[in-house]
Amino acid sequence: MVVMQKKFGLIGVPILLAFLIVAATGNIQLLPELNTETQTVSNVQPQSVSELQPQIAEAEEQPVKEYTLIIEQTDIQISDTAVWHAWTYNGTVPAPTLMVNQGDLLRVKVINNHDVTHSFHAHMSDYDPKHDGSPVNVITGVGAGSMIPPGGEWTYEYNVNTWGTTFFHDHAASEGLGIKDHILQGLYGNIIIERNPPRPYIDRHIPIVMSEIGHDVERMEKGPTPYYIMNGMGVPGGEKALEEIFAEKGLDGVAAQFNYTLPVYKAKVGETVEFHVTNLGEQIHSFHLHGNKMISSTNERGSVITSQTFPLVQGTLESFIIKPDKPAIWLFHCHVVGHADAGMIGLFIVEE
Repeated sequence: MVVMQKKFGLIGVPILLAFLIVAATGNIQLLPELNTETQTVSNVQPQSVSELQPQIAEAEEQPVKEYTLIIEQTDIQISDTAVWHAWTYNGTVPAPTLMVNQGDLLRVKVINNHDVTHSFHAHMSDYDPKHDGSPVNVITGVGAGSMIPPGGEWTYEYNVNTWGTTFFHDHAASEGLGIKDHILQGLYGNIIIERNPPRPYIDRHIPIVMSEIGHDVERMEKGPTPYYIMNGMGVPGGEKALEEIFAEKGLDGVAAQFNYTLPVYKAKVGETVEFHVTNLGEQIHSFHLHGNKMISSTNERGSVITSQTFPLVQGTLESFIIKPDKPAIWLFHCHVVGHADAGMIGLFIVEE
């Protein structure tokens, strides 16, 4: 159980201010321990970067990281009244994060267990055209199999020369559905490339993908459903909805939303945490983390993000590093505030 302390930073939402009032009476257990290993249809959680382990081999003295991804439909309960019939790599939205090192050969075997053609297209720069995973492969006949038909598979290979963070997504279309429809249905994820020599001071990575939800959402009864999502989750009504849940059900009601409709991540005081935020939606989003000094580790490496907010046009990302110095509960959200109101909010919990 997480023990809430008297000392907290500003947390921005009236409901969370209520936590301070309760905590002021002493050290009281308020929040349940988050279990990032648990995945069920009703409580799908994003995999941590350590949960998908690569196979490591040697190829002509070049280290090889090998992953297997399976494309399949996965039903995700996105609210109490709706199920998203998502398309996924390995059953989660986003896909498990692929961890590689600068200098590796990245090899990704993709199996298509869905009923339409899909692919794996990585935003990398050094690979044979046959591994592009786009319609050009079909048109040219070079690597046509990288557009994987139902029941098929393809192994993609990339030379990893540059360190940093990038992403991958489906690049196929199907009858009546464009490439963007395939992506929004959940077929995307991150690749984190560690520097050579490595950076041992990074204690944990937090990848976040901002998007809109896909087209195949089944509403079982009337009720709010999210449209804007982060890591496959969204709180319809945003912060105001959390206040209403608190008023009706108390802290237990709020905690029940953790990693169900509300993405929640944890770190400890003094840890060095690297966030990786990607926009793979069809709209412009922005990302704002409350209460922490954010130092860019991607686009303007070493510069301070003074407004604690950065914009993300479609198909872009930003990574940044923080080192939290106090126990607190901090909001993060899209600062296109209408998007936050429609679901794009989350919590970052810092423990002693």
